[in-house]
Amino acid sequence: MRVDHTSLSATWYDPNGGTGACGKPLQNSDAIVALGEGNWAGGAHCGKNINVQYQGRSITVSVQDLCPGCQGANGIDLSEGAIAVIDPNYKADGVISVVWSFV
Repeated sequence: MRVDHTSLSATWYDPNGGTGACGKPLQNSDAIVALGEGNWAGGAHCGKNINVQYQGRSITVSVQDLCPGCQGANGIDLSEGAIAVIDPNYKADGVISVVWSFV
């Protein structure tokens, strides 16, 4: 069953080579996402892919981190490399509303 998370907030971050909550080193250019606490499920989704859509653009990213400070428990935090694909103005836009679902 496919569940879409509609109009949720997405932000971006730079892991700068640090180890994510799933245990792997993460780079700013990686196609990765940190899930908010509402979808974290104790790390059960580590390594799973989600599709994120924003204004007609989409990207598939791998769950590799936890975002305890996300905009709401169901928000997501994309790596800088990932958010740049769907929002070329991400730095000016800041928080964007996206639709995402597990692939």
